Order: sequence, then structure tokens, then C-alpha cells
Amino acid sequence: MKNKIRIPAYNIILVIYKAINSIDEKLLDHGKRVAYIMMNLLKFEKNYTEEEIFEICTISIFHDLGAYKVAEREKLADVEENSPFNHAIYGSLFIKYFSPLSDKYKMVLTHHFTERYYRERNIDIISKEGLLLSFADYVDRITVKNGYVDIEKNKYIIANYSNKFLDLLNKADKEYRFISKLKDGTYIDEFMEFFKKKTFLREDVLAYSKMLAYSIDFRSEATVKHTIAVEAISYEIAKLCELDEETVNKIALSATLHDIGKISIPTEILEKPGKLTNEEFEIMKSHAKIGYDILSGLNIDDIRDIATLHHEKLDGTGYPFGLKEDKLTLEMRIVAVADIISALIGRRSYKEEFKKEEIIKILNDMVSNKKIDKKVVNLFVEKYDYVIGQANIRSQELMQSYINIKKEYNEMLHRFS
Repeated sequence: MKNKIRIPAYNIILVIYKAINSIDEKLLDHGKRVAYIMMNLLKFEKNYTEEEIFEICTISIFHDLGAYKVAEREKLADVEENSPFNHAIYGSLFIKYFSPLSDKYKMVLTHHFTERYYRERNIDIISKEGLLLSFADYVDRITVKNGYVDIEKNKYIIANYSNKFLDLLNKADKEYRFISKLKDGTYIDEFMEFFKKKTFLREDVLAYSKMLAYSIDFRSEATVKHTIAVEAISYEIAKLCELDEETVNKIALSATLHDIGKISIPTEILEKPGKLTNEEFEIMKSHAKIGYDILSGLNIDDIRDIATLHHEKLDGTGYPFGLKEDKLTLEMRIVAVADIISALIGRRSYKEEFKKEEIIKILNDMVSNKKIDKKVVNLFVEKYDYVIGQANIRSQELMQSYINIKKEYNEMLHRFS
């Protein structure tokens, strides 16, 4: 029955809002404004249903999902910079493979393709909505930099778009007066009210959350391998615990989301080829609370808690809340153990994977020190080779997705850059 519960689409926006805000508040505000511009332009065109406008605006909010690199985010604000295609391609692939709106991926792919881009290359328009999104993106970047005045006289708009786009903007603004609302910030109430009328199934909420999680993990092979291993090991241990199929799958999904809070952690810390300093470690630890906050208020508290409390310890010395064993369910304990196992079997530039005997000793020591669950560890140790073997098989398919996306990314970058 849980999967049939409908959740206000506003909650999805909050997930995106909180996740992107933890990366860069400017990036978030840009996404909201661009989506609001799109909403008004599409309404005025009267060629789209309300449902279609809703879907296009949802995609517009996170059109910069792929802009995870600080250097690239800085480029996005510069209207004089040749548009960085990397993040557009990267973001479009996550929409394509992990979003409920996968058919809209070309919008994100082409949101830096101006009329001039198409004209100079003599190619057909790939996505009409993507071209409009590129215009809305341009308008927002220009107006934020120069103020909401004389848009039609801006040299970048004139150089990159025909008069029909300016006519559409002016006529839509004359009817809806949305530019003034953008200027004074009052647009947000109208924008959010539009989303409050729509609902998603719980499974759609989880799909968007998973998309955000993968957008973090796929930044590098090391991080994606870790998440895939945690998911696979959690799944196998949950089966050994003889839990029902629904619970096993819930644990696996939660494991996929377990590091969603790392969306806010600087890449140089995530990918540091060596031991973290005390200051860096404190920053890294913050991902647990950030992930908890991102997934809160979405009617998925069960998933949230299993996913983001994996650093809590039975004796209360863990983080982010210092919970003790009476607050930690079996599902949470399984993901906590799987996270440790994944870290120990993982190979990084600064360390080799631990041997089986070393891993078992570390886990047993943590059990003795009241850090992790004895039953979960015993089940794993008893079936060590089986769990690792099955997890490796399960990981191969997920890793293939990573390899395919990486390959497609390079092919598209070569094609469009």
C-alpha cells in the first residue's frame, strides 16, 4: 500500500532544493528562476498541457544537475564564457537513465545550444524545449548580472537568438508580469503553488532521490564502486537475515542513498589520495546529517533513517545524532556493517584492499567494543565468501551502467563540443 501513497510534487522540489542548495545556493536560485521563466513562456504559448508544463519545469529546476565541479559552476554565471557542455551532457545522462522523466533528457543535453549554435553547425534542432530552456537560461544569467532591464538590447541575446524569442518573452511578460516578480523575489510563492497542485507516487520520490545519489557517486569510479558495494552487500546480508522481500529491497534502496549527503562535500576531499586531516574529516562527517536533512519531510522516513544513520554506533559514539542501540533497527545495522565492509574491501590510490582475515578481525573487534551488531557480523563472517561473491556478481551489472554512462558521456562530448 505504501507505494500507492501520493506525495505532493512540492516535496520533490524540496529534495532538489535542499540537495542543490547544499552544493551552491546560487545554482539553486538559478534553477528556480529558469523554471519560472519556462513556466510563463510555455503558458503563453498555449501549446502544452498543464501536465507537460509541470514535467518541463521539473526538469528545468535541475537542468544544471551535472555541474558538480566548482570550476564549472563558476563558468555558468559568466554569460561571456562559451557554454560548458560537460555538465549538460553529464546531467542529461542521469535524467536519461535514472529519472522518471527520462524522455526529457534532450532538454538538459541541449540547454546551452542556442539558435546561433544550430545555425553555425547547420544541424536540425534536437529539442524544441531544450532551445527554449537555453533562452530562459540565458535570460536569467544576463538579468542577474545586469538587472532586469533592456533584455532585448543585450548583445548576447541578439547574437544568439532571433526576434521570435524576444517577442515571446515580451508578450508573455505583458500578460503575466513575471519579470517584475523575478526582480523582487515574489515569484517563488506563485511557482511553488503550481507544484503543490501535483502529486507523485512514493516510488517517484525515491527515483528522484536515487538520481541525485547517483549524480554524486558517478563523479568517480571509487565513489560509485563504494555505493554499489554497499548496496550489494546490504542486499545479501538482508537475505541471510531471512527478511521478507519488500524489506530486503528497501534496505538495498536505502544503501544506494546512504551517501546522498556527499553532494555537499568538496570533490578535493572526496577524492583526496591520502588520509584526511582532522578538519577535512569533520567536513566529511557532515554528509550524514546533510543526507538526513535532504531526505526529511518526504514521507520516506523509513528509507531516510536506514540510509543516513549508517555511521551511528550501538554504544552511542557514532554520528550524526549519537544514537544508541535501542534506536537502531536491524535494517540500519545491516547498512552500517555493509558500509564498513565496502570501505575495507575497496582499493584506493593510497591503500590496498584488506585481506579476509584482517576484515573479520576488524569487524569482530568492533562487535567487542559495542560498535556494530554481533548477529549481522556473524552472519556475514559465516557466509563471507558467498556474500562477497554474490555481491561481486550483483555489482557487475551496476558497474556496467557506470561504464556505459562514462562511454556515452565521452562520445557525446566529442560530438557536441
